[in-house]
Amino acid sequence: MKNLMVYGLAMLLSFFSNRVLAEGNDYQIELMVFAQDMPNTEVFDQTESQIKWPAGLTELSTYKQADTMALADAYAALSKDPVYKPVIHIAWLQTIAEGASSSPVHIQGAEGALNGFIRIQRGQTLQLIVDLEYAPGQANSEAFIYRLNENRRIKLNEVHYLDHPKFGVVAKISQL
Repeated sequence: MKNLMVYGLAMLLSFFSNRVLAEGNDYQIELMVFAQDMPNTEVFDQTESQIKWPAGLTELSTYKQADTMALADAYAALSKDPVYKPVIHIAWLQTIAEGASSSPVHIQGAEGALNGFIRIQRGQTLQLIVDLEYAPGQANSEAFIYRLNENRRIKLNEVHYLDHPKFGVVAKISQL
């Protein structure tokens, strides 16, 4: 009888430890995109999308939306500053296996000016892969598209800023 109780306890502990390990693959990805018009000497002449869309692109609506957003105060501050124009602020939960890349997530602004994807890659380091295009002039005759295509090594729970003269991205990845 004692052996049966020990076996039962071991099975129960095994169940919970496997559950904890599985949850170690769950992340909250928070993304804030804003427009800016910083002075620069770069010439922007892109008029057609140059994104190379990856296979397995997943719509953001597929994922559970996060209940809380760590960057909410920063987004509110940007909204009050006339230099910046908030485009999107989103946060979702996604499972990413160790040593693998997440499914690329399609990011699209409500007005259609923002389009692209992000992906997280878990290996010896954590990589944030961003390929976004911002086309603010679609409503009028300006047809320029500004692209931010970057692969950056990141750390969990840190705020990362990806910069472009015409728009910026703030991202935070947290393990659940």
